[in-house]
Amino acid sequence: MIDLHTHILPAVDDGVQTEGDAVEFARVAYEHGTRTIVATPHCRDGFFTIHRTEVLAGVAALRERLARESVAIDLVPGAEVHLCPDLVERIRDGRAPTLGDNGKTLLLELSLTQYPVEIENVVFQLRLAGTIPLFAHPERIRYFEDDIRRYESVIRLGAYGQVTSGSLLGAFGRKIQEFSRELARKGLIHVMASDAHNVGGRPPNLAEAVPHLAALVGDDLAAKMVEDFPAALLRGEEIDLPVPEAEPPRRSVFSRWLRRR
Repeated sequence: MIDLHTHILPAVDDGVQTEGDAVEFARVAYEHGTRTIVATPHCRDGFFTIHRTEVLAGVAALRERLARESVAIDLVPGAEVHLCPDLVERIRDGRAPTLGDNGKTLLLELSLTQYPVEIENVVFQLRLAGTIPLFAHPERIRYFEDDIRRYESVIRLGAYGQVTSGSLLGAFGRKIQEFSRELARKGLIHVMASDAHNVGGRPPNLAEAVPHLAALVGDDLAAKMVEDFPAALLRGEEIDLPVPEAEPPRRSVFSRWLRRR
C-alpha cells in the first residue's frame, strides 16, 4: 500500500519529533502492509513553514537512517499545503512542495473550522495551471460538512479527495465517521491515507481501515484507493473515475408547501 499523507519527518510540525521515532513509525507502517510513505509536513504560513528544499533534505536524511536500520520502505517527499491566495506561484517557485516532488499534485489543506474564501476559484486556477488538487481529509472540514454540495462542486471542477483511515474507524467521532462514509458511498473520495502523526494515538495503520472502506465501495475499488490511485497521483496522473452527478438543490419547507398548493 501507499500512504499518501503522513507526518513522519521529525521535528518539523506537530507530527513525529525525533529521528528514532520516525524509524519506529516506518516500521509500524511496514508491519501493517505499507510499502511507500509520503512525508507530508504541514506547510502553513505562521504555523509550520517549510520549503521544498527542506523537505527534500529531510527525506534524504531519513532515507539514509531507514537504510541503516534495515527498514525496507520507500520514503517520498511531499507536503500538506494550506490554502492561500497565491498557490500557483508557490508551486512554481518551490514554496509549496508537491507530492513526489512531481511539480503537479498538491495535497491541499483547508481550515477545519473557518470557511474558505473563493475555494472554487482556487481549484479552477490550480487546474488551469496544470495542478492536480487533492483535498486532505474533507470529511473533517466544517465547510463541507455543513453542505456536501460545496464539496461536490470542487470535485466536479477536477479536484480529488483523500479520506483519513481513522475517520472511517471513528477516531474523530461519530459525526465525522458518518460523513466520511457518505462521501465514500457517493464516489467523492479517491484515496485513503493515514494522516498519521505518531505510533500512539494516530498511527500509520492503513490496513485496519481497508475492510471498512471495502464495505462501502467494494473490494476492488478499496484496493485501488490505497494502491493504484495514490501511485497515479505520485506520477502526476489523473485518476480515471466518473465525476459524480450533483445532488438537486434542497427545497425549503416553504417551497415544498407552495408546490402542493
